[in-house]
Amino acid sequence: MINIFEYTDYRKFLADYYNEQKAGSSTFSYKSFSNKAGFPNKGYIYNIICGRKNLSKSSIVQLCKALELSGPALDYFEALVFFNQSKNLNERNHYYSKLSSVRSNGKPATRARQLRKDQYEFYSQWYHVIIRSLIGMHEIKDDYERLARMVQPRILPRQAKQSVQLLARLGLIAQQKNGVWKIADKSITTGDEVKGVGVQNFHLACMRLAERAIQQLPREKRNITGLTLGISKKTYDCICEEIQRFQSRIMEMADNDDNADRVYQFNFHLFPASTEN
Repeated sequence: MINIFEYTDYRKFLADYYNEQKAGSSTFSYKSFSNKAGFPNKGYIYNIICGRKNLSKSSIVQLCKALELSGPALDYFEALVFFNQSKNLNERNHYYSKLSSVRSNGKPATRARQLRKDQYEFYSQWYHVIIRSLIGMHEIKDDYERLARMVQPRILPRQAKQSVQLLARLGLIAQQKNGVWKIADKSITTGDEVKGVGVQNFHLACMRLAERAIQQLPREKRNITGLTLGISKKTYDCICEEIQRFQSRIMEMADNDDNADRVYQFNFHLFPASTEN
């Protein structure tokens, strides 16, 4: 049977549940599913799965009865619904915290939940990518005082240690026999919902770092510029494509730099500053 704790999208869970039930019984249908949940509209659940409608608090309770979810599974499903349907980042962070706090029974569910938590943490804290880059440049062992001093703005040794432990759990770094940490040739993947909220937090943190750089670093140590443009949607799309090409060129230059000795954060910001006509 499918496991609710392995999902970060409740609509995907409902779709998989429906397909599983349909495969086990030819009489199972959206109509019978809706009847079991007590929904008068026979197409309600179908519209939920397709993203045409959202679930309310009361409909969550009805649906959980039909799904036979109880205890931690019910709590997780409810938090997942509100996480997916959240309209702003503060709400999404709140409900993601609730998702992470739900305790499920069974080791497989626990491992899945821990992986999502680690991935969310990686995307949410700006200094994890810095730590990984520093490990790729220098011989770093378990000297977390030194590692913390290398990060700007300075972080605590405790944070540096936790970051190294997180990167190791995700398989992004590995410790050699001589104790030196090295970058592993691996990447991480997660559901779009978890990645999305984590990346939003990361971008906000990077904007705060840019603000700090303007206030505290001399001009020769930073390069921050901006343009105010009057453009069409078509030109906006062209600029976005050009940014992507430019990013690729910058990444190629960085990959070919054998003398890298410092980590820089390079941000791109292009957003509307006026309303449409």
